[in-house]
Amino acid sequence: MAFKSVIESISDHFRPKMDAVGVTHNGLLQADDAFIERSVNQPQPKEDELLVQVLASSVNPVDVKMRAGYQDKGVFRIFGLDVVGRVAAVGSAVSGFEVGERVFYVGKQHHAGADAAYQVINAKMVAKAPEKLDDVSAAAMPLTSVTAYDILEHGFHLSVKQDAAKGKTLFIINGAGGVGSVLIQLAKYMGMTVLATAGNHDSKAWVKRQGADHVLDYHKSLVAEARDAGYTEVDYIADLQDTTAYWDLMVQLIRPYGEIASIVDTTLPVDLGELKAKSAGFSWIFMLARGNNNIYLEKQGEILQAIAKLLDDGSIRSTVTKVYHGLSAYSIRSAFQDVAGHHAIGKVVVDFAPNIKAAHENLGPGADQESKLGDGPDDVQEHNGQAKKTGKSPLNDENDTTRY
Repeated sequence: MAFKSVIESISDHFRPKMDAVGVTHNGLLQADDAFIERSVNQPQPKEDELLVQVLASSVNPVDVKMRAGYQDKGVFRIFGLDVVGRVAAVGSAVSGFEVGERVFYVGKQHHAGADAAYQVINAKMVAKAPEKLDDVSAAAMPLTSVTAYDILEHGFHLSVKQDAAKGKTLFIINGAGGVGSVLIQLAKYMGMTVLATAGNHDSKAWVKRQGADHVLDYHKSLVAEARDAGYTEVDYIADLQDTTAYWDLMVQLIRPYGEIASIVDTTLPVDLGELKAKSAGFSWIFMLARGNNNIYLEKQGEILQAIAKLLDDGSIRSTVTKVYHGLSAYSIRSAFQDVAGHHAIGKVVVDFAPNIKAAHENLGPGADQESKLGDGPDDVQEHNGQAKKTGKSPLNDENDTTRY
């Protein structure tokens, strides 16, 4: 046994290394060691996997929840689910991908994450990245796009095609977040009338930019707000905020034979029986269920392929609103702080290009270039579906309790 351990130790010493950012505890995000940088073994792809050089990754609320739930104190854990990267190696059983191709995907929740120079991923879960979007713009899209797609297809039983739901109405609770921002765009592509909630001036303006027909102020009575917009009932409701808090509202607003879908856990029991009189349906949507249960993995790749096409033809646009530069503890911690503060509009992305350029690795044609704005955050504005950097912006206050 000891001899085996020595052999494994020697073998481990000669394995290629990579930079990674992760955690060893789940303490306060303000702490200097909330995230740390380490050199770790570079993963090697199995026969059905790709080795991907990560070019950019975004932070989602589920990443924050995963960190909060981390319990293996002292064990280095890497988070990160959204990826845009380049294929560095292809498993022996994989077809359809070549070394050097740019891809995007959502990783598995319980595997080593994307906040590293390289990651391995089952090839079925991957699609070729949108050709017309840079790395940062594309990195904002995988998890939220697949979630929005699942709401429409799995939750509402609709076909995500142009004008496929023309004349139908969709009520979105939390329209300014990552999922809401994509869902508004997909619903408008399908011909739906969209009512979406938002809080302050900036989030309302953002929701309107995504295409919402009616922006409702969640500080007021949403039933009254919907009525003032001309709707006492709607065909579909997407709850992206709080299932328990909005349950009575959803029961009241859903039309007979309508559908409700939620991505948010209940904090108290809700009475599904209240939907029986309307013969209305309710569905849970959790896009990570495929990876967690190792089932229907190819469906994720198919959805991302469809999303890439919609992004390339301009039917939907990237939802990135803030960018941090460099794979560093500072960048990852700052992005997590933004998302944990519950007031990020759209998506927060970390661009790994400075690290890759510093290591003299070739990003390849069409890839993002090293930022000239340093390693701090940028405000970004959308321009033809791309993330256009406009200057520095301060870190958000994590204690801000404003919700979108």
